[in-house]
Amino acid sequence: MKYAARVTLLFSSFFWFTSAAFGQTASTVSQQPTPSAAPKYTCQASFGPPGLLTPPGPAAPYSAVQESSNVQTLADGTHIAHKSTEKIYRDSEGRTRTERAFCMGPGGTPDAMVIEIRDPVSGYSYILDEQNQVAHRFAIQVQHPSDTALRTANIVPAQAASSAAVPSQLPARPTVTTESLGTQTLEGVLAEGKRTTRIIPEGSGGNDRPITVVSEVWRSPEMNITVLIKTNDPRTGERTTRLTNIELSNPILSLFQPPADYKIVDETEYVTLTFTRN
Repeated sequence: MKYAARVTLLFSSFFWFTSAAFGQTASTVSQQPTPSAAPKYTCQASFGPPGLLTPPGPAAPYSAVQESSNVQTLADGTHIAHKSTEKIYRDSEGRTRTERAFCMGPGGTPDAMVIEIRDPVSGYSYILDEQNQVAHRFAIQVQHPSDTALRTANIVPAQAASSAAVPSQLPARPTVTTESLGTQTLEGVLAEGKRTTRIIPEGSGGNDRPITVVSEVWRSPEMNITVLIKTNDPRTGERTTRLTNIELSNPILSLFQPPADYKIVDETEYVTLTFTRN
C-alpha cells in the first residue's frame, strides 16, 4: 500500500545538514565561557519559522534512530570524524517529532536536548526548550500540489528570459550518471537503491583535476522514507546517514504535543535557545 508524502525526512545533523529538510533549522550553535565566580559555559542555537508542509493525511507511522557520521581524511592520513544521533517519530496523520542533542558536555555527552514538533493537523510547529520549559510555537503553512504546479508555471518564462542573457563561455557542466542498485531489506524495511556518480570537470571550481562524487541512496516507497544515504566526496569526506531501530507502530499522540506544564509562546521570527552549565 502506498502512502502519500507528508514530511520529508531531512537527514539533518547539526554538523552538516540544515535541513533539511526538512523549516526550522539550527543556524547558530556556540559554546563559550561566561564570566562569573565559577566557570560557566553557554550554548546557543537559533531556529526560524518552518517551511511549507504538505496537508495532513494518512502516512506510514514509525519511529527510528537516525545516525549520521562524517569522516574526512587529510593528506597526511589523519582522520577527522564527527557523529550525531537523532530520534525521529511520525504518526499516521503525518505529525513528526525530532529529538537531537544540544550543548555537548565533557566526554561528548549532551547536556540538553532540542525537540522539534511539526503538527500539520493543528497547523503549528514547536521548538521545546527543556531547561526553561517553554514551547516556542510557529504557525505553519500547508502546501497543496496545485500551489506547486502554479508556481512552476509562473517561473518558466523568467527562466527562459534569463537563459538568453547568459554568456556563451561557461565552465563545463558536471557529468551525472545514475544506476539502479535493486532492492534490499534494511532494518526490516524493503528499500530501493540508486547510485549517482557526479564528475565535476577540471577548472569548474579552481580544480586542476576532475572531481568524482558518488552518492548511494536507499529509499522505501512503501514507507516514504529514506533509510540510508552514503556520499563519498573528496572535498568533504565520507558521509553516512542511516535509520536504525525502526519500529512500525503508531507513536502515542502526546509525543506531538507540548507538555502540559510548558509555557507556550507564539513566534514569528527566529528564536534563540540558551543553555548554561557550570
